[in-house]
Amino acid sequence: MLGLSETAIGWLEGRQSAADVRLPDDDRAVELLEFCGVCEQDRDDMLAARPDRSRDAGWWAVLGAMVADLEQRTDEAIPGSGFRAWPAMSESPVGSFVAAWALLAGLPRLLELHARRGVPESISRASASALGGVLGTHRDVTGQAGVGLFPLWGPPLRFTGTDVQIGRHSFTRARLELGDGPSGYGLMIHVPPIGPLDAAASEESITAAERYFADWYPEEPVSHFSCTSWLLDPQLGEYLEPESNILRFQRRFRLLPQLPAADPFEDDREMMRLGLHVQPPEGALGPEDLARIPQHTMLQRAFVTHLRSGRHWSKRTGLRLPAAA
Repeated sequence: MLGLSETAIGWLEGRQSAADVRLPDDDRAVELLEFCGVCEQDRDDMLAARPDRSRDAGWWAVLGAMVADLEQRTDEAIPGSGFRAWPAMSESPVGSFVAAWALLAGLPRLLELHARRGVPESISRASASALGGVLGTHRDVTGQAGVGLFPLWGPPLRFTGTDVQIGRHSFTRARLELGDGPSGYGLMIHVPPIGPLDAAASEESITAAERYFADWYPEEPVSHFSCTSWLLDPQLGEYLEPESNILRFQRRFRLLPQLPAADPFEDDREMMRLGLHVQPPEGALGPEDLARIPQHTMLQRAFVTHLRSGRHWSKRTGLRLPAAA
């Protein structure tokens, strides 16, 4: 009835709905959305797509499952088995905003957690801005309001306190498991689309994270930083200037060996969506997809030239030790 994909149905299967889902009224929602950095157009569209318990019973059940997921994982580091992203839902008005409403419902709980851990309000505000960011990116990439055509990995982690934005980067707490069991904690570095990847701002962000997390989570001593991103693909060095921000960022990490990909186009699609903000196809990228890529920047030109040569881009993982290690 809701037109959900098999992935969405699989994610919902067996999940319990939150016992009492309460959405803020419009006046309070406006205040919370402003805190989350949501622009006026997205705010108005989201308020118009508010799910109703009686009229939208199916979407209300989806909302309840998402709220319950946030509640169950609040203040938890990602386990060694990883985190399963919220799947893309629907382009229908209510379905496209249901995940956004679930995140907004979780904001008061996040702010209580941050206050208890000693996280400054400025960092709470920056972290919650993931909602405004993903709504804006969704509109830019798809031409449609909401978040319903995107799988959501980062925003749910922000609203459980698992991921925190500190300056240029956000950092996800993760449990490290090697051999027979837990082996410590690490911080996963992300590069949200909030401006240039300035080298000084990047280093300042990582240094601050090491200091802050030692205060906020003394029970989770950080053994390493890691980053998994298309930004770490060394093939970018064939196209970019040596002192470009991206290549300077790469030099801060030690790359892990590359593993073969099950789908050679998977990382191409991710770079197309996250790096170029162009909606990728579901399957292989063809000539018509590459023709849609503007050719104004070095990165745009590199992306197209590389694929037209018969090669692929790769998401790579790099490690970095804390300064105190």
